[in-house]
Amino acid sequence: MGTTLKFYIKTPKQIENHKRYPMYLRIIHNLKKSEGKISTTKISCKDIKNWDEDMQRFSSKQKHLLEHNILLNKIQNEFHNYLRTHITKMAEVRPHQITDYLLSREKNENITVIDAANQFYDKVIFPDVDKAPGTKRNYKKSINHLCNFLEYKKLDCLGVKDFKKLHVSMFIDYLKTPFPKQDKIGMNNQSVNSIVKNVKPIFSKLLFEERITTNPFIGVKVPFKKADKPRLSNEHFIKIAKLDLSKNSTLEVYRDVFLFLCYTGLSFCDAIDLKQSETEGEIIQLNRKKSNVQTKQFLPKQVLRIIEKYNGDTPEDRILPKRSLDKMNLNLKILAAKTGVDFSLSTYTARRFFRQSIFESEIRESLVIKSLMGHTSSNDIDSHYFNVSDNILKDAKKKLQKHFKKLLK
Repeated sequence: MGTTLKFYIKTPKQIENHKRYPMYLRIIHNLKKSEGKISTTKISCKDIKNWDEDMQRFSSKQKHLLEHNILLNKIQNEFHNYLRTHITKMAEVRPHQITDYLLSREKNENITVIDAANQFYDKVIFPDVDKAPGTKRNYKKSINHLCNFLEYKKLDCLGVKDFKKLHVSMFIDYLKTPFPKQDKIGMNNQSVNSIVKNVKPIFSKLLFEERITTNPFIGVKVPFKKADKPRLSNEHFIKIAKLDLSKNSTLEVYRDVFLFLCYTGLSFCDAIDLKQSETEGEIIQLNRKKSNVQTKQFLPKQVLRIIEKYNGDTPEDRILPKRSLDKMNLNLKILAAKTGVDFSLSTYTARRFFRQSIFESEIRESLVIKSLMGHTSSNDIDSHYFNVSDNILKDAKKKLQKHFKKLLK
């Protein structure tokens, strides 16, 4: 009944130059196997070339590779200690127990910031069913920015206990600074603030677990002014809706999709995949892809006409013809030029127009507005007392329908 320990770098058949790969250990005990990822910095393609398969160590004497070797030596010593202390019970031991013992030894070590950030995403953000895919992508992008910063500054081995406010300041400066040679553009303060907001919880969790003594992001704020984005006026909306496109069927489709968004306030990604079966009873009820918050509304006649126009002509039972977002925004620029709109139209312009239309339709109840827009009402105390019934939503539909009819008379 032999027991063996092996270290290896987990790589695919085709190693990509710009990627890093994790290091694993494998325990074989009583002809059964257990594997686990070692909590250490992932190995670059360049460093993999220095890995000795026979020795299971790095052959180079570079400082960061020697640190890896020291860690592997510690784990191997712990492995031998485990065998000695459990020599009379090894027949009862399962391989995963040895793996757990060896890896749990590292939980109080000063793990690197890169590993802590990736673990936070893998164990906290990614499995969270309450977070929408778009939110998870934003967290992943923020963590990638942090990892890229540490690698650029050659701080990829920096431990979480050694990450100070100085590094936070350097990180913010890095985000704002363009590096043309690396094809990196400088970010504005609003974008930087969003990234800092997503990175801060990593260190909050480490502080809660007492793995660090202070959170270096506490008190850090990146002030910014929200850009005053132009809005689509009723006059321009009327011009777009009434534009004669009888000889341009291609642009007509994009105009219809845009009007659908103006009438419903749905985002492009939510609207373009809607199926006929999802609007039975002239009602839309779905969870927004961006936030996973439910939106519910009864459809005004203007929307139903667009749905009827393409009924039976679209594959996969879709309400609208399938178009890409890039092509959509490109054709909206053409539409803007033809109607005298002096700013860049986008699908988000339609959502903002819908919110303005809600106000002009004299719909004031906040929970009704949140239902129509798909905004969360979890922090609204009134949500505990007030129920947005179907009759209330039907009344909102009538008001919106009357408003749009008045615009297009």
